Amino acid sequence: MTPSTNTSNPGLTQSGTCGERLLHCLSNVPCASLIAWITLLLGLGGLTGSILTGVPRTRDLLRDDATLWFMEHTIIGVLCGMFVFGTLLLLVGHLSSDPTSRHTFNTSKKNACARGLNIMLLILTFILGISWIIISAVIAIPLMMLLLLLYLHDYMKENCFNLANYGFSFREMCGHDFAAFTDKGRELLICYIIAYAAVVLIAASLIHFLINISANITHLRDTRFVTLHAYEEENEEVRNSASKHSNLADTTM
Repeated sequence: MTPSTNTSNPGLTQSGTCGERLLHCLSNVPCASLIAWITLLLGLGGLTGSILTGVPRTRDLLRDDATLWFMEHTIIGVLCGMFVFGTLLLLVGHLSSDPTSRHTFNTSKKNACARGLNIMLLILTFILGISWIIISAVIAIPLMMLLLLLYLHDYMKENCFNLANYGFSFREMCGHDFAAFTDKGRELLICYIIAYAAVVLIAASLIHFLINISANITHLRDTRFVTLHAYEEENEEVRNSASKHSNLADTTM
């Protein structure tokens, strides 16, 4: 009777190996920082598109070419700066998270440098987060003014409207002119809604980065304590072995 041989299925073995490799690769991906970075990019893209579309329409609506003349150049600078800073946060978050940090910051000096870098980024991210919250409050002003315009025209049934009552140059509109002005404002409202939502996304992504950086700082500090504890245990073992050898030498004399 010939013994039966159990041959494993090559397909299952290969799929299991591929699955393990996939899980190993995913374990090295900083998912939290990556989600925050993607959220930041979505917010920056939405803000850039809405501002570049809404600002020229705002000038046409107010018939004032000097209104927000700096906005196009400012939004491009903000986009580039936030993209670079967000990518830096993603890179540092990847290097400071486990298991990458165990290989990158494996000494006490490297660990101290990593904690210092994360603390500096934590402070900068906190300042930027507060700044973007303030920007969201600023963008809410034209949004509320457009909503007020629609409220006056659609619900209060106002027949005339004067821009001088809202801080702009004197321009009184009645009847058909007021209706045309309201229709343009309704189209412009979509741009400012998208801009406000984009700013909220950017602020939320920075808050997410703050949570990630705080967790990485705690992880690096715990790793330092574990390394020091292991070093102390190693030194204690060396001292114990040395004392045993010295005791044996004394007894043989």
